Amino acid sequence: MNELENNEEFTSEEQTEENTAENTQQETAEQEAAEQNTEAEINSADNENSSAENAEQEENQNNTTYHYAYASANNQNAYYNPAPQQNTQYNPYYTAPIAEEPKKKNRTALTLIIVFCICAVLAIVGLFVAAAMDRNNSSSENTTKPTNPSAQVETKDQEDAPKKNDSGEYTVRGVVDKVIDSCVGITVYAEATNYSNFYGYGSQKNNSGEMIQSGAGSGVLMLEDKGKTYIITNAHVISDGSKFTVTLNDKKEYEATMVGYDSQTDIGVLSINKTGLQIAEFGKSDQTVQGEQVVAIGCPGGLDFLNSSSVGYVSALARPIQSTIGYNTECIQIDASINPGNSGGGLFNMQGQIIGINSSKIAATEYEGMGFAIPSNTAIATANSLIKVGYVEGRAKLGITYKSITSYSNANAIVNALNKLGFENAAGTMVINEVTADSDLVKKDIQPYDMIVAVNGKTMTSTDIMTSVLAKSKPGDKIKLTIARIKNNQIDTFEVECTLIESKG
Repeated sequence: MNELENNEEFTSEEQTEENTAENTQQETAEQEAAEQNTEAEINSADNENSSAENAEQEENQNNTTYHYAYASANNQNAYYNPAPQQNTQYNPYYTAPIAEEPKKKNRTALTLIIVFCICAVLAIVGLFVAAAMDRNNSSSENTTKPTNPSAQVETKDQEDAPKKNDSGEYTVRGVVDKVIDSCVGITVYAEATNYSNFYGYGSQKNNSGEMIQSGAGSGVLMLEDKGKTYIITNAHVISDGSKFTVTLNDKKEYEATMVGYDSQTDIGVLSINKTGLQIAEFGKSDQTVQGEQVVAIGCPGGLDFLNSSSVGYVSALARPIQSTIGYNTECIQIDASINPGNSGGGLFNMQGQIIGINSSKIAATEYEGMGFAIPSNTAIATANSLIKVGYVEGRAKLGITYKSITSYSNANAIVNALNKLGFENAAGTMVINEVTADSDLVKKDIQPYDMIVAVNGKTMTSTDIMTSVLAKSKPGDKIKLTIARIKNNQIDTFEVECTLIESKG
């Protein structure tokens, strides 16, 4: 009874399954009918002898549920008990249960059906989208059909840009038209240099004398004389070159020869063996005024941009611009575009005259439109002297070689000692290396390592003090130098008068 009670719930499920089961197959029905007949005969035969036993069995049938082993879908080791054999008493009201399909399988089938439906819908939508895109692509490939063939825009001839205004003055176009053929491009070549050995690399030597392009700039045809035409440009364009070519506005090229250059004013001169070219006209730069309109012509970026023109105004006059060797040259400040390659090109006024040679610009990112040109008065004086004698005549010099005090490790100590002697901030002190044989200082007992701490009574706070004095002097002029000499760990000072000699390059 305990076993039955423990499985009462389980048996109730089977009874529920019996009530909900479908009709058995025909073979099962026939078997049950035979079993019922057999049971009836047995009951009839034994009715008299076992009435009490039957009564007891009937009572048990009303109060007891049979237990059948249940084969779980998740337990493959469970067993199913088949229907009892013929020698077993049968319940005439029992129908063998039909195993219910596991619910999990039903859910799996339902899930598959849903997934299939979703895939089908997506496939249909994809087909519609693809068809729509195909129609759009097809329509985009086809040109739009004209809706009004007669509606067309036509370009018309322009009127010629005037070369002069109503007052008879040149316009920008007039200036460019007048001067463009006097502007040239310059290509600079240098001998290919050998490079040194570094841990076995770079030991190749070049003894062929091959020339390679090393730079480019601009120039102006300034003078024709004795079968030659001279070209003015910047010293920094040609100073490092060994070979030069000049390209005219008509793109014809000529090999050029260096006449000379002056780094102090940044002016250089070339010549070509060609005549009959258009020579530029030079105006007096001391008559230039602030606010005057100007045209700059040159080759920014090289010959690919030969004779490009830009327009601007004179922003200021007499701006001191330091040369590569420390001399200041008073320049014309302009806002016309100046770029690498413009160096040596002409700055023209509105009469078509050159008033300056474009030289430099402030290239810092925080500056814009600050270019500088060497005034024509300075440029022509320098160029004429270079053509005449190969150097700038009338330029004065001391006749020494020197180093700045700042190049020595004990410079601070010396400057501090000079401060105590009354020469405040003498950071521009010049330490003499050598006195040339033609210098007047040879007679003044000047020795190597003597220091020039002042000139004409002005302390050498920078070397610009000396260059400024020399630039304003001429050969034969006398200047006063204050010399400091270190002796016995003491600094002694004395003054000497020096007669300046001519600098010949």
